[in-house]
Amino acid sequence: MKPEEEQTFRKKMLALAATEVAKQAKQSEPLAESSTSSRRSRSSVKPAPPNFEDVKLRVFDVATNNEPILVLSAKATLPQSAKAGSEAAREYYVTVVARSDFNGELRKLLSSVTDNQHLDVTARLELIDAVDADGDGRGELLFREVSDVGSAYVVYRVTPDQLWTLFEGSPR
Repeated sequence: MKPEEEQTFRKKMLALAATEVAKQAKQSEPLAESSTSSRRSRSSVKPAPPNFEDVKLRVFDVATNNEPILVLSAKATLPQSAKAGSEAAREYYVTVVARSDFNGELRKLLSSVTDNQHLDVTARLELIDAVDADGDGRGELLFREVSDVGSAYVVYRVTPDQLWTLFEGSPR
C-alpha cells in the first residue's frame, strides 16, 4: 500500500470511528441530562470530534481478491468530557472493521465501542491478526475480547456485508 493510500484510508476510518464513538456517548448519557431544556438547545450544535490516541490501522486482503479489509482500533476521549467532573475519566475503546470497494468507498462490517465504565456490559476488541482458522484458504480475523472479568478470543469470518462469529471463547 502506498503512503498516500494509507493516509486516505486512515482519514476515512477515523471519520467512521468518530461517528461510532459519538453514537455510544449519546447512548450512555444520563437520562436526566438529556431531558433538560438547555441540553435540547445544544443538541442542534454539532459536537466536537473525539481525540484519538493509540490509533492502529491494519489492512488485510483475506479473500485474496484485492478488496482491502481495514481494521482500526483506538482509544478516544471527548473534548467536552474533560469539563464535566464525572465524565473526565471516561475513555472510549473503538474497533471498526470496514471493506473498501473498487471505488475506495468504505462499507462498515463491524463496530465495537465501549468505555472504561461499561466493560462489564460490552468487552473491548483488540485485533490479534488475520488467520486461516478453518483451512479454507481465506483469512478470518482473530480478536481478543477484554472485559472486566478477563479476556477471551473470538474469530470472525469476513463476508461482504458483516463479520460472522466462527468461534467465541469464554473469559477467564
